[in-house]
Amino acid sequence: MNYYFLLIPPLGLAFFVGLWCLIVKGLALAGWQRLATHYEVAHLPAVPLFRLGQASVDGVRYRGAIKAGASPEGLVLAAGFPFGVGHAPLLIPWSAVGAFRAETSLWMTFYSTQIQTGDSGSLTFTFMGNDLLAAARPWVHLA
Repeated sequence: MNYYFLLIPPLGLAFFVGLWCLIVKGLALAGWQRLATHYEVAHLPAVPLFRLGQASVDGVRYRGAIKAGASPEGLVLAAGFPFGVGHAPLLIPWSAVGAFRAETSLWMTFYSTQIQTGDSGSLTFTFMGNDLLAAARPWVHLA
């Protein structure tokens, strides 16, 4: 008797995991990787991290997938569990972070800033949440 049908669930799971990793890595190439080439760290500083409900890095939206914090060294960004592929932890120095601008849309307030990349370019980081803004207040200002 042939039991080839028993291979369907593990092969299906492997296909799903592989496709997920490919998609997440593709999303990282749009902006996160540009930051990682300059600001990747092996270990994050021991600071409180806040899960951002909505955030985007150069137009790529991350809903509830980014944790962020503020330390004296800079802005801390890390991707949550299912988005770890291609999303190395980042420590961006405050000298590379521009002023935060508040934008209100209906009842929500979004904050955005320009982050300088080493290639004399910049990208936009947008987030929603007052926790990160309050933690970063000693080092940044609102425009």
